[in-house]
Amino acid sequence: MKNIFSVTAAAAVLFTLAACTTTTTENTASPARSTVQTVQIPEQELRTIATAYAQDVIGGLEKGDYPLFIKHYASEYAKTMNPEKFAPMAKAFQERNGKLEKLDYLGTLNQGAFKLVVWKARFARTKALEEELKRGGRNPAELPLPDVLIRLLVGNVDGQWKIFAIFMN
Repeated sequence: MKNIFSVTAAAAVLFTLAACTTTTTENTASPARSTVQTVQIPEQELRTIATAYAQDVIGGLEKGDYPLFIKHYASEYAKTMNPEKFAPMAKAFQERNGKLEKLDYLGTLNQGAFKLVVWKARFARTKALEEELKRGGRNPAELPLPDVLIRLLVGNVDGQWKIFAIFMN
């Protein structure tokens, strides 16, 4: 079980480090960076948009589908991520997580021009993880699936919501 948490923590760091290259400010002097606008949006509307985005990112990781994964990201992130970097990240994700079983919305935090949308997720166990538990003398059927906290940082760029970072731990 410790191994699951360390792999999850490593993935969170990987996502965080990748997201660090997407630092944005309201700076129109640099055309290479997105200008994030402060936009008021009803929470239910943001929840719907962000949930679809999170499902696409997770679906992309589950299937190894780079275009689906990157679809809603801000342009800065799309420039730093590529299929070659994505492949090992998706493989690591698939090894530790099965299919997404449940995504429970927890809320939204206002972070200046950004919005942080938070869910509690639950993934099915992979066959490899079940075998590892069995080798350790544990019955997977008797152990609850761990919850994963998912945080999606989004900002509005030119009237469209874009992903600037995703954190899973």
